[in-house]
Amino acid sequence: MEAIINNIDNKYFPALGKLFTPIVINNLVQKNYSPYLAEVCANSGLLNKLDLSMTLRNFFDFVYNFLFKNYKNEYIYKNVLANKILLGKHSLNTSQMLMEFRVGRSKADVVLLNGTSTVYEIKSEYDSFVRLEKQIQSYCNVFDYINVITTNRQANKISSFLPDKIGILVLINKNTISTIREPKSNKESINLAILFDSLRKDEYTYIVKQYYGSIPDVPNTQIYKLCKELFCNIPISDAHDITINVLKKRNNTKILKDFVEQAPSSIIAYILSIGNQEKQMKKLIAIFNKEIRNFIIPN
Repeated sequence: MEAIINNIDNKYFPALGKLFTPIVINNLVQKNYSPYLAEVCANSGLLNKLDLSMTLRNFFDFVYNFLFKNYKNEYIYKNVLANKILLGKHSLNTSQMLMEFRVGRSKADVVLLNGTSTVYEIKSEYDSFVRLEKQIQSYCNVFDYINVITTNRQANKISSFLPDKIGILVLINKNTISTIREPKSNKESINLAILFDSLRKDEYTYIVKQYYGSIPDVPNTQIYKLCKELFCNIPISDAHDITINVLKKRNNTKILKDFVEQAPSSIIAYILSIGNQEKQMKKLIAIFNKEIRNFIIPN
């Protein structure tokens, strides 16, 4: 396998990095074939070097390990956080991890929900810091703990301009995340109006009903406005904690636990990104042990 890695031109690294995106995996699951993956394997020379009897499970792990050594893109960071933080330090029984969580005009890369809320903004070596300060400002409106996870070299750059309460983490290897600076609690600075707008209608109506005992009896056109007013009158700490418990329900714990027990570690972040899509997960499990030739050579 090492020889295969050494012979792949680095111009194909970003293309291989897209293996873990929904457009590729959905085709593998729904059609048992991915035109994109087939093209990348052919153009990069990987098709002629692979053992085509390799299972899809082993192929996922092979590409993931390849990317970790050669092209640590955003997915690599997400997957390490999922395995090391969610599954390593916490448990699906008490915690959840959400990917691409909407916060105003930003999307938080990874959000951990346990007894509190922790956000991880990923800045790989291929990312710029152009939007970082605005992203951090957005996250301070919504989350208790805010972290940036990056490379050793970039950690030195961001430590000079990020507020002291922002944690800085560095990805060392697949099993190690080094803490350069611990985050400090930001809970009392949370802006409830912005937190409210990160919620879905069923979530904010549930919170209002749970806290006040009922939902305002008004036309649907007024529900949003009145629920937001009521939500913003809840003490910050209470509103945050209730919201965390509601957001945990976005993913189905039982479905995720069943899948994690059967899945290669390389695919965990993708599964968290599709939340509670049980049919998709079951279909993916069903093809793990099929040979890779079935997915990159059209019938």
